[in-house]
Amino acid sequence: MISSTAVVTGAASGIGRSLAIALATMGYHLHLTDRDPDGLSSTRTAIEAAGTGQILSLRTVDITDQHAVVSWADALVAEYGVPDEVYHVAGIAIWGDARTMPHDKWTRVIDVNLMGSVHIVEGFAQHLTVDNPTRKTKRRKLVFVSSAAGIIGLPWHAAYSASKGGVLGMCEVLRFDLAPRGVDVHVVAPGAVDTPLVSTIDIDGVDQTNKRVLTAKKLFQGHAQSPEQVAASIIRGVRKNKYLIFTSRDIALARWAQVNAPFAYRGAMKLLNRGFRWVAAGAQLN
Repeated sequence: MISSTAVVTGAASGIGRSLAIALATMGYHLHLTDRDPDGLSSTRTAIEAAGTGQILSLRTVDITDQHAVVSWADALVAEYGVPDEVYHVAGIAIWGDARTMPHDKWTRVIDVNLMGSVHIVEGFAQHLTVDNPTRKTKRRKLVFVSSAAGIIGLPWHAAYSASKGGVLGMCEVLRFDLAPRGVDVHVVAPGAVDTPLVSTIDIDGVDQTNKRVLTAKKLFQGHAQSPEQVAASIIRGVRKNKYLIFTSRDIALARWAQVNAPFAYRGAMKLLNRGFRWVAAGAQLN
């Protein structure tokens, strides 16, 4: 069993919950946070029922509040010491036509996904780094969950992709900036994942009770991985010290095609876009 400490954000549901439970099963001591206190309590109950690992702290934090995030990180370190690993999973999904997407939805998804990630850096990076680490120094881990949408051109994902692509770009810099100071940075690019976000996702201007939309969601869920599978892929990728962690082969293939077979990639994206337009046709809200 591992006796390391880890922070997990977004631990109330979906990937964050599954990741927290998986780490607890491995014997981790955990600090869990989310904006949903009831969901956090449910995760704690599941971990305690398993009888493995240990929850050191449970805290409701809004990751869009920079002061709250930094204060929480400082207090956590002051009371429990520097965590070995930080997994930032919390995020939201908002899709829509870029021509009509309301400004407040652009800012909301960027505030949560991108600026929330920035706040995690501001809160933890200074604590995780070590001056002049040696070969014997235990390397710490800083892990961010981005998305396949941060890499490939999925239809109606402009705002969401801006937020997740920003996380990828930030991590690309941090991996080199923090490596000499004893911190390994990892970024995860999940594809389709069957989380509660599937039923609560905001698709701007689209009636989600429409039959075509419901059919598309069923197809998505049939193709999607479970949060438990994604959590296992994240842990495996971090253990293998992979920087960019794909949790499904289709996204790894899409990334390869984007670089090495651009004609095939462009054709696939055109088909996806056409399919999305078909789904949205007749489901537009007035």
